Amino acid sequence: MPEELQFRFKFEELPPPGAHAVTVEEGIQDLLKKLDACGGKCPDSLWSLAGLYQGSGELDKASECIQRFMELTDDPEKLGVGHLGLGCLEEKRGDYAAAAQRYRTALSMEPCSTGTWYFIHNNLGYSLNQIKEYSSAIPYLRTAVEIDPGRPNAYKNLGLAYEALGNLEQAAELFITATQVNAADSRSLKHLKSLVGANPALEVDIPNLRERIEACEKAVEVARQHKPDFDKYWDRLRADQLRADQLRAEQKRKWWQFWRRRKDATKD
Repeated sequence: MPEELQFRFKFEELPPPGAHAVTVEEGIQDLLKKLDACGGKCPDSLWSLAGLYQGSGELDKASECIQRFMELTDDPEKLGVGHLGLGCLEEKRGDYAAAAQRYRTALSMEPCSTGTWYFIHNNLGYSLNQIKEYSSAIPYLRTAVEIDPGRPNAYKNLGLAYEALGNLEQAAELFITATQVNAADSRSLKHLKSLVGANPALEVDIPNLRERIEACEKAVEVARQHKPDFDKYWDRLRADQLRADQLRAEQKRKWWQFWRRRKDATKD
């Protein structure tokens, strides 16, 4: 019998009580007003605005915001974050060679934040995979795993690099590890099942592989069942806000009627 596998899963947390639900367009307009009030020199607003533009597919506007964000600082940490963000935009455009160059520039800034340092290495490895420079990707992805072994992304991308280079057993082990690290991210399990489906001999070469795949499947299903329903949460929050706005409007209308009656009564 195989040793029992241990799994974890982690989701983005729901907003705290009292959070205010806004649409992307409302968020953009709010940030534009804040920028206008500070003469366009608020780094936090620029960075948040870039994120909203990126999420809505307005990549050129997102890039402009990040460039302005970088112009306001000489801090290597923030410059590294900026080049990381620009690299992500190049990925969105499908230009992975340009993305890799951005990540190399970010690397030269040597930011000390664990998250930033991790994703610079991971994203550089991912982009090199996309342009089929698998051997070049591996050192960056190994470093990303060392920086933060609790994230699944680098294990997955490292597995894809090894798969492309023909090291199928190592790839399978990495896909399993990625799933163990965060079963809420099911991408590595999909890669694992695809790999084994195309190479059934792996079930002979790797001890207990079938049982381990089944354990991964169960863990991913458990994680799926615990995943917060963000759409439902935001719809409910939005509906609550609408009801509160309607109640305030009704109270204001009643107050106005009362004031008019008082005012009319004083005319006598």
